[in-house]
Amino acid sequence: MKEVTQHLDGKGGEHLYLHKDFHGALCYAIKYLDETYGYEITHAYLRHVGETVYKPLIFEIKRRGLKALEDHLRRVFTLEGGEFELYWKEDHLQLEVKRCPAIEHLKRNNLYYTDRFCTSTIVVNETICRQSGCQAHCDVVPGSGRCVQTFRRMT
Repeated sequence: MKEVTQHLDGKGGEHLYLHKDFHGALCYAIKYLDETYGYEITHAYLRHVGETVYKPLIFEIKRRGLKALEDHLRRVFTLEGGEFELYWKEDHLQLEVKRCPAIEHLKRNNLYYTDRFCTSTIVVNETICRQSGCQAHCDVVPGSGRCVQTFRRMT
């Protein structure tokens, strides 16, 4: 039998990177962890993601303050085509998500969605902020595709 291989040539930065399909996999991961091990293990997994995947962001927030988080959020929501407002209100940064690109993608493509999906944002943001000396809070109605996320430096 002849072996068939495929070779793709490409360089970093040549293609627009979007990870919307990752959100579907994350929904299944949350479902699996919740049903198999319980919510606390799911939260522990999400905390680990926050501590490891976002380590460079945590470093930048420690170095530059919430301006680094503002830049990150603006870049991600713009890249993914979300509808949002990002602004400073007194002593805190506020992100108002009017149309979540992840939830929209999942529902538009009839991909699996769990109302616990927004838990990933809440736990990961809380972890990033705790590691960088900030606080995070999220007001969300699961499945609505809208939320208000608030970030402030701890004093």
